[in-house]
Amino acid sequence: MVVKLSDFNEQFRTRLYHQIQEIERQTLAEVVVIIRAQSDKYMDISLWAGFALQVFITLFMLFSPFIFNPYVISITSLLSFLLGYLLVQTTTPLKRILIRDSRKRKAVEIHARAIFQKGKIHYTREHTGLLIFVSVFERMVYLVPDVGLTTAIPEHIWQEIEQKFNNIFNGDDFVTEALLRELTGLKHLLNKYVPPVEDDINEIPDDLKVEL
Repeated sequence: MVVKLSDFNEQFRTRLYHQIQEIERQTLAEVVVIIRAQSDKYMDISLWAGFALQVFITLFMLFSPFIFNPYVISITSLLSFLLGYLLVQTTTPLKRILIRDSRKRKAVEIHARAIFQKGKIHYTREHTGLLIFVSVFERMVYLVPDVGLTTAIPEHIWQEIEQKFNNIFNGDDFVTEALLRELTGLKHLLNKYVPPVEDDINEIPDDLKVEL
């Protein structure tokens, strides 16, 4: 299923913020969900694609049994570079395939942790901030829990939670619906490990804006 940033529209965000409010009402956690189009531009991938096509076309023309005018070779070489670059740059599925999963995962992690720090999600009173970062191009979700949550909830549980969130891109349902469903499951789990306390306040805006 093709997923675009536009799928996460205002109607979805209204439902999302309501879901976050429910989580924070029934747990001690302070949850922030941030959705971005991508975590890196990966410009080098498009450039390498253009260079590879340029080399292939140029070598073909040089060693072809047909005779090409040097001027034609020069122009064709340049055009082939532009074609390869634009083809990968504008074709999201192709570009995604050409990038190693490990690189995409690293880019998403770096972006998520930068948002966690710059957004001061770690500044909550009980250190129970949780960032759920959704990167659409990479089709990945990365969770950054603060120390109060990692202390209360075992590591293997966090791994299971993150796997479930990443599966939202692999199912038959719309990603938006799958994300809201996983947030519901997260609410019950957080309620078990970090239940609410009296006089708990909302310390982080539900629609937190962080620009990197």
